Amino acid sequence: MDRRIMVLITVLMVFLLISESIGAGVVVSPTRFEIKQAGTFNGVLTVSNPYTDTIQVKITPKRILKDRMNLLLLDDGIARWIVVENSSFTLRQSERRQVNFRVTVPSNYDYRDAVGALVVTSTPHERKKRGEGTSVILIPATEVIVPVVIGLPGELRESMSIESFRGPGILLSLMPGRFEYSLRNRGNVYENFTSTLSLKGITGGDSVNSSGGVYPSDIYRDEIKWTPGLLDMGVYSADLTVDYGRYSPQKPLKVTRTLIVIPAWIIVLLVLLFAIYILRGRGVRLPRIRLKIER
Repeated sequence: MDRRIMVLITVLMVFLLISESIGAGVVVSPTRFEIKQAGTFNGVLTVSNPYTDTIQVKITPKRILKDRMNLLLLDDGIARWIVVENSSFTLRQSERRQVNFRVTVPSNYDYRDAVGALVVTSTPHERKKRGEGTSVILIPATEVIVPVVIGLPGELRESMSIESFRGPGILLSLMPGRFEYSLRNRGNVYENFTSTLSLKGITGGDSVNSSGGVYPSDIYRDEIKWTPGLLDMGVYSADLTVDYGRYSPQKPLKVTRTLIVIPAWIIVLLVLLFAIYILRGRGVRLPRIRLKIER
């Protein structure tokens, strides 16, 4: 088959995929719910289809767990408090539907803050694209996440802990190292935090900052990168300090570990000396370098 025809077919297939993905989308309103009262909350979510395709819509309650490493949609916690009426339906072109849901906070719930979501998944009807001897079924799907945030009145309890702190034991200069740590929120309110990784050695020091937020009972995983300079060498202490306190400053969390930084130029020098030693052992005469100083 002519190369130009192959390129044209490829472009058309990409266009079809893109157009179908766009056609599978929905528009939701509102885009966020905030609950600041105990008991049962009744909400209404409007879902509309502004495109030409008829789509199938499904709404699923989830709990959101988000950190720098992951965005997870879980089925526990607040996800079990949300009940969606008529959670699966079909929308034709320009059609919209109002979906009722309710959130019931358990009476024994001892956290002030929690975050869940209504995940709206839309898919078009199956379409078959026939090629030469093959049949391809394209079913693109899109998801819209509508946060459901709970912030109830009650007693404040702020508490966090460092669950883990890992990093390299040996680093080469100019080579980035990754330091991973995890924080657990043991209180009952959402916490913002700022972490500082301080590195101190015989040739100087450096510091790298990071920040984030974590909901009660959740674990936040973070990663900080540090690259030693060309002249950095020797034993270094890596000190991690976490400052937090949403309503009042809390005692900073601290943890430390040790690593060794090896400068790259030492490795190059050792390799060069080893190569000279091997060549001399084999009787290879190395050229002498003469320096002439003129006055």
